[in-house]
Amino acid sequence: MWKLVMMERMTYLSSTVCPRKLPCQSRKIFLLRLLQDQYLVYWARSIWWQLQDNKTFLAMINHVLNVDGFYFSTTYDLTHTLQRLSNTSPEFQEMSLLERADQRFVWNGHLLRELSAQPEVHRFALPVLHGFITMHSCSINGKYFDWVLISRRSCFRAGVRYYVRGIDSEGHAANFVETEQIVHYNGSRASFVQTRGSIPVFWSQRPNLKYKPQPLINKVANHMDGFQRHFDSQVIIYGKQVIINLVNQKGSEKPLEQAFATMVSSLGSGMIRYIAFDFHKECKNMRWDRLSILLDQVAEIQDALSYFLVDMAGMVVTSQEGVFRSNCMDCLDRTNVIQSLLARRSLQAQLQRLGVLHVGQKLEEQNEFEKTYKNAWADNANACAKQYAGTGALKTDFTRTGKRTQLGLLADAWNSLIRYYRNNFSDGFRQDSIDLFLGNYSVDELESHSPLSVPRDLKFLALPIIMVVAFSMCIICLLMAGDTWTETLAYVFFWGVASIGTFFIILYNGKDFVDAPRLVQKEKMD
Repeated sequence: MWKLVMMERMTYLSSTVCPRKLPCQSRKIFLLRLLQDQYLVYWARSIWWQLQDNKTFLAMINHVLNVDGFYFSTTYDLTHTLQRLSNTSPEFQEMSLLERADQRFVWNGHLLRELSAQPEVHRFALPVLHGFITMHSCSINGKYFDWVLISRRSCFRAGVRYYVRGIDSEGHAANFVETEQIVHYNGSRASFVQTRGSIPVFWSQRPNLKYKPQPLINKVANHMDGFQRHFDSQVIIYGKQVIINLVNQKGSEKPLEQAFATMVSSLGSGMIRYIAFDFHKECKNMRWDRLSILLDQVAEIQDALSYFLVDMAGMVVTSQEGVFRSNCMDCLDRTNVIQSLLARRSLQAQLQRLGVLHVGQKLEEQNEFEKTYKNAWADNANACAKQYAGTGALKTDFTRTGKRTQLGLLADAWNSLIRYYRNNFSDGFRQDSIDLFLGNYSVDELESHSPLSVPRDLKFLALPIIMVVAFSMCIICLLMAGDTWTETLAYVFFWGVASIGTFFIILYNGKDFVDAPRLVQKEKMD
């Protein structure tokens, strides 16, 4: 192949560059030297591009590692729940932490791929979890217990807010998080597990400079295939599924709510129950006390699902028969609020059964523990939100204090503004960083062109400059009035129309101006 390219190149140079008066042998020497010089230039240019790309790749890896929320243990299997660990065989317990880890939550799996084939070094290769962990020693009624909260983010279909939505062909949901609440008291252990994940159909919501891009449901994909794959795996792992869908039941979110409900109805599985609760409608005008409507609705279901409890002798007293699978659009803010309320209700039952709480006592009345509990769940919300959306969570004032405040609304507005900027102008880099870290993209040293070099259309540079210049001229005309007010008005009108018109042109072509991923084409995954 290389010889063929060389011959074609020599033929081209012979007909266009080489002096025809030279003897045949001299012509060949001239062409070879010229071709050699061009190859050296090409080689030098290729090396320069590789060096630049390597700097960017290194920055991507550092970006991922600088995000808070990576955990490992040398003795405890962080990737499994207490209930899963209790149902294992002696052979499983003898395995190394790497061998027995739940691969959904091993974020360094790609980095450990070579060590995985070498059993003799497994004890040095520890799985790394991404998410959130907090542990507190607490006291109620003079009885001390350990309270632990663990959120495990899945590395399957991982990514950032607007570039990874819905499910993939294998049924993996975007922003899937398994959250486990654990209590240790006097040798007994109890846990309550919940999950969250994107609406499990094929849909996308690409950033386009608008504050809230329109969600789009794929019209040609086989939704039932991916949907069934998702819930088949969930039922195998967790048992019964109680879906709590918190999205709006009107506006742009309505089609997704309808699609979710239709898919559950079409699947017709007795292991899946669907509950729709329009969070924003029910809690508008800061009526967050109305969340009790949902809690009352699912109370009997939660009692039936129960929780996991093992006594001090190691005997399983009760098992959790299923999980609540909560979701909103991002599976962040609304979802975390509901999960914290369900977890508190389960914790109330656990502590009463363990004898920490007296009969009739309410967990909400334990001021010291209630403060610890609320702050931990708010910290969990912030961690999950920063990892997926790039900012802290919204509505954490309610999680921390139990009520919505004006200061909380201002904090939400600020976080929303930061989210808008990052989702539009830095999430492409963040998505590429995650794909590179997880091995979804592998660097090819022999690649002839840079995957990070994407040619930009002239309008990418021209339109913003025109808009800034036009807006500046509009301000200047206002400050430096002309001879007559009509002349000033004409100038202001002209430059104002130019700036506003350019702004709407940019907005119309919004997808061309956002920071999009370059390493993996996300459109192929929707």
